[in-house]
Amino acid sequence: MAGEPHFEVIPLPGIEDEIEEYLPARATVTVTASPRQGLAATLELTTRLALRGIDAVPHLAARQVRDVAGLRGILRDLDAAGVREVFVIGGDQKEPVGDFGSALELLRAMQGIGHEFTVGIAGYPETHPMIIDDVAVQAMWDKQVHASYLVSQMTFDARVLLEWVRRLRRRGITLPVRVGVAGPVGTARLLRVGAKVGVGDSLRVLSKHRGVLRHLSGTWTPARLLEDLTPAFADPGYGLAGVHVYTFNALAQTAQWWQQATSQRSGWAVDGGPVDHTPGR
Repeated sequence: MAGEPHFEVIPLPGIEDEIEEYLPARATVTVTASPRQGLAATLELTTRLALRGIDAVPHLAARQVRDVAGLRGILRDLDAAGVREVFVIGGDQKEPVGDFGSALELLRAMQGIGHEFTVGIAGYPETHPMIIDDVAVQAMWDKQVHASYLVSQMTFDARVLLEWVRRLRRRGITLPVRVGVAGPVGTARLLRVGAKVGVGDSLRVLSKHRGVLRHLSGTWTPARLLEDLTPAFADPGYGLAGVHVYTFNALAQTAQWWQQATSQRSGWAVDGGPVDHTPGR
């Protein structure tokens, strides 16, 4: 459905039932992978959701996959469960458990195995603490041949995001971009849950904006950020293709916000068109 976001969840106890209770029936649910939770938790939740008929997308963290044989098994099991899409990242684990040290290495191995999954990859509008900006952009160039779309790490500043997208387009990176935003959640919970589960990149972004969040009363909402992005969603030169909501498992609040947003027919709640490679604003 046009405009439906991807809702990112953390594989913690009880989240499966909350997904069915609160999220739209046709929602796409992405399942995080972190060193603390482990890749097994990601794959187990993804499989259970897919068997329930939910459109589930696992995060495949390259540094948590041991070897090609293990990867082949993962892809086989996901396909058998009815999973049709995966999100490939390097992962926050400092040392790889096996043969893959980066998302690109995993993507190339997937190509060697052969598969029919739709593939998403990650991008970083704000500086990644472990990757130089130019290296990150080059990595996206290298990975785009293996992918169908790009998800931005969460941002709180429309100007930062759009400058980054313009930079990608100038470098010839044409993948549609799903805009990553923190969903509506109490700011105290947002910081607390991020620290508790160790959601890697997300936590680092939150830490950078901790001062901003603490001055917000009660609940952070992405409404203003997304309204600021409305003209860009309407401009095919940017190639913005919907939103990716980091829910921090606050699904009741997230569902209520999304229902209100769609009822108001917000301009950003419509998938962007094809990229024409000429953003200049």
